[in-house]
Amino acid sequence: MVATWKPEKVKELEKEIKNSTVVGLVNIEGMPSNQFQKIRKKLINKAEITVTKNKLIERALEKAGKKDLAGYIDGPTGLILTDLNPFRLNRILEENKGTAPAKKGDKAPYDIIAPKGETPLPAGPVIGELQQAGVKARIDAGKIMIMEDSLIVKEGEVISEQAATVMNRLDIKPMEIGLKLRAACEDGTTYTRDILHIDEAETLGNLKVTYIKAFNLCMNAGIINNAVITPMLLKAQTEALNLAINQEILNKETIKQFISKANMEMLALASRIAGEKKEEKPEPIKEDTPVEEDKKEDDAASAMVSMFD
Repeated sequence: MVATWKPEKVKELEKEIKNSTVVGLVNIEGMPSNQFQKIRKKLINKAEITVTKNKLIERALEKAGKKDLAGYIDGPTGLILTDLNPFRLNRILEENKGTAPAKKGDKAPYDIIAPKGETPLPAGPVIGELQQAGVKARIDAGKIMIMEDSLIVKEGEVISEQAATVMNRLDIKPMEIGLKLRAACEDGTTYTRDILHIDEAETLGNLKVTYIKAFNLCMNAGIINNAVITPMLLKAQTEALNLAINQEILNKETIKQFISKANMEMLALASRIAGEKKEEKPEPIKEDTPVEEDKKEDDAASAMVSMFD
């Protein structure tokens, strides 16, 4: 006999689903209760999370016309109802994730490395545990030092009890905890996790590159729109001014340029003339015939006169 509360719960969920703009499914596997309650509090007045049997969620979704979304129910699942768009909802959930220690049997989400440097661990048998886990360590001044970055577990590998113990001793918390949005439906369109997850830095960079390419295309092809009209006018004004100056066309825009150019040329010419005058040297004064020759001539004349005395 079917429990009476189950059909009632399905009807309740069906009504809530129909009254919600966005309906989503979240993965709650391994979610600590305290972390779950923290996220619920942050979502007050933004989204409502319901946790019940998967079969009841599936039936409610089918009755509400969300059969496609029901196909994403897998393992521990919560139903999330909101008026936020799916991308905004996913971002809020991503921002509220935390970290937790690894346990035996967990899969490493990435290459887990013990970083080089001093540890808070005192010298003792624990150094043997570290070395057995592949950590290159030694004792220095009564403390355990890790000599170089040491790989403990590779990405995707199952974490052993020994590796988990070493990570806990080194306070390495590699496991990510939080609600993961599996899929969300809005206006008949279902968005899966791979679509909802956006790398903001990469997306912003791509948008900037695309904008620059589109801007340059419009400028070069003469496509007028709000983004390029001002640069186009400035470019046209500059080109027209340069043309008028090169062709010596006088108008109210070029007259100042011509006057300024003429003034600069005048100053340059004046400076050049002044420099040339400064470099000129006065010619030496040329003397008449040497005095000695004049004296010889005078002496010869006197001698000739004396002959007739």
